Amino acid sequence: MKKLLSLFTFLIIILSSCSSDDSDGLAINSQNLLGKWYLKGGTTNNGSFENHTHDCTTKKDFHKFFNNGEITFNGYNSECSLDEIETSLWFLNGNRLTVTNTNFDPMIYEYEYIIESLTSDELILKETVSEPEGTFVYRSTFTRN
Repeated sequence: MKKLLSLFTFLIIILSSCSSDDSDGLAINSQNLLGKWYLKGGTTNNGSFENHTHDCTTKKDFHKFFNNGEITFNGYNSECSLDEIETSLWFLNGNRLTVTNTNFDPMIYEYEYIIESLTSDELILKETVSEPEGTFVYRSTFTRN
């Protein structure tokens, strides 16, 4: 009985000392953002998740991060033709992502996002916007496919 108790205690110690890190979370850096990200959907003020509906059923709109600091939005219409390409600039400071077009005319804008999660397959961005009606927190989820 003493041997069985010792074995049981040994197994408890071994099993409790093992940690499992199943997340494939990546470091938040420029290299891990590069490439295509497809909008999956998002939430507003922690509401229910809403899937994004792409106009084309065979091709999905996407954002593409380039290592030269550009980001493009590529949008397909209902005939599945690429009908919108918008180029902006992006900057990363820690987990703070800024997207701006201050070098482009005619409309100047700047958006700031917090990267809440980054894995090899998923990117979650949070944007907080203050409006006269109140503060809104938007979370957008992007995937690699």
